[in-house]
Amino acid sequence: PPGPIRIINLETQTTEEESPQQSIYSRVWFHLGFALMLCIIFVLLFFSATLIVREMGGSDSLENITKLREIYIQRERQRRLGNRIQLSPLEEVANARLMAIKQVDEEEHRLWQSYHNRPPPFLDHHNISDTDLYALLRSMPKGGLLHLHDSGMMRTDILIELTRTEHLWVCVNLDQGFEDFRFSLSYPDFRPSDDYQCSWMLMRNFYEYEHPTKYVTRLQESLKVPQEGFASSAELARHLKRSQRLIHGLITYKPLWSNFLYTVLQDLYNDGVQYVEMRSSLPILYDLEGNEYTILDSAHAMVAVSNMFQSHYMDFIGIKLIYAPSRDFNDSRMDIYMANALLLKTHFPKLFAGFDLETHGNECELPLLSRISQLSKLGKDVDFYFHAGDSRCPNNTQPDLNLIDAMLLGSKRIGNSLNLPLHSEVMQALHFLNVAVEVCPLSNHYLEYVNDFRSHPAVYLIAAGFPVVIGSDYPYLWNAAPLTDDFYVAFVGMVGGNGNLRLLKQLAKNSLLYSALSTMERAQAMAKWRCNWNRWIKNFLNSTQY
Repeated sequence: PPGPIRIINLETQTTEEESPQQSIYSRVWFHLGFALMLCIIFVLLFFSATLIVREMGGSDSLENITKLREIYIQRERQRRLGNRIQLSPLEEVANARLMAIKQVDEEEHRLWQSYHNRPPPFLDHHNISDTDLYALLRSMPKGGLLHLHDSGMMRTDILIELTRTEHLWVCVNLDQGFEDFRFSLSYPDFRPSDDYQCSWMLMRNFYEYEHPTKYVTRLQESLKVPQEGFASSAELARHLKRSQRLIHGLITYKPLWSNFLYTVLQDLYNDGVQYVEMRSSLPILYDLEGNEYTILDSAHAMVAVSNMFQSHYMDFIGIKLIYAPSRDFNDSRMDIYMANALLLKTHFPKLFAGFDLETHGNECELPLLSRISQLSKLGKDVDFYFHAGDSRCPNNTQPDLNLIDAMLLGSKRIGNSLNLPLHSEVMQALHFLNVAVEVCPLSNHYLEYVNDFRSHPAVYLIAAGFPVVIGSDYPYLWNAAPLTDDFYVAFVGMVGGNGNLRLLKQLAKNSLLYSALSTMERAQAMAKWRCNWNRWIKNFLNSTQY
């Protein structure tokens, strides 16, 4: 049977026993005090209402409304995420200049004037990388990236180049679509293990006998999110699984794995990211002869690459792994996943951050998290970072219950929880527990959870001062930068005129404050980030580019 899960009680209770006499006197005084309090409240409300009516009925009622409106605006402004941050004199000057650039960009490019619920793909409609604000945000030190999948960081140009490598096989389905890749000296003895059927063919047959653009187009269609979207969450999950298979089939070829990881870190660093928590199923590496290695070999390469990168870039903080294998309908491999998580934590305690279960956007057909009995036991030794509430189901019962389960199981952050603002009690509890929500704006748009960024659920979270971190999910599937595009969309499209330097600074700080770093690691990371931030502020003010 599943172990006990925690009950979150935000109220205090007394447990001392009272004598009968004390109890009687206590009740009497309680009722007298309560009655007196009600009388005072009634009198105050009566006189307040009278004064308000008199003021509203007077000739200066418009002036009073204006004053009261300003009071409410100021109170709401103070609650917004980032507005408690104190800016230095230099940052105040930079903030004024930032807001001026933002206004000029909006007037010149009119990116949001004609948006109005346009369907994906967003980046095809608006070339945001042409704006001055985008260039400024790209150079900004963003701290960490806490929501990123390894299969979402394979650049299309590199992937297409790899398909011309010798000894590459592709598994082709009945519709001539690509399902999987495998490097091998001979016909791959590797059978499909999921809900698809295909046959292996040498990849060179396609680029030797077909027009180059034809097979490249076919390859891109196998990876990118289609403009017409998906009919159901199940169809979305199948597409994301196929994209992951294709990319993993390439990057888990042992000679390519370390190169892939180094390229990922280089792309992140160039985009202003100093730290990353990467979600990965940590796929098993293989070689041309068909030999397979262990999950520890994959993790060891990740540590070696991170150390090498840090030796070249001293301000880079590092990489941590959130082990995130895919769920199937009956969770038949859960015992293996648990064993892998404990194995990784034992052998790589500094690399291993925690555990997640990848649903590929389809919680609808999977058991609730609380039904997985192994999780209660694993949670005693391993931190959780669950996705929850990010599926479109015929009814929202499953995502809603998974959100609550993720909280009760002790998830340190919640990934892509689009339904959180609908649950006031859960929001209050998560805020009390200091649990942040990972928001991936472009992913939510391309996977068709949100069409208009101005109506994104995170807009409310930011307005309420709820802890939020910006992630990017699978950025290269829609040709976005590792993090800048999502920062731009959040800053311009979601918060609009309410966004300023305080918000940007808070979002960058949150990415380290709510990370899996230890207390000592976090202090060192904040020092490195702060140094880069101060340098960025000075360079921004001294620049003649903007």
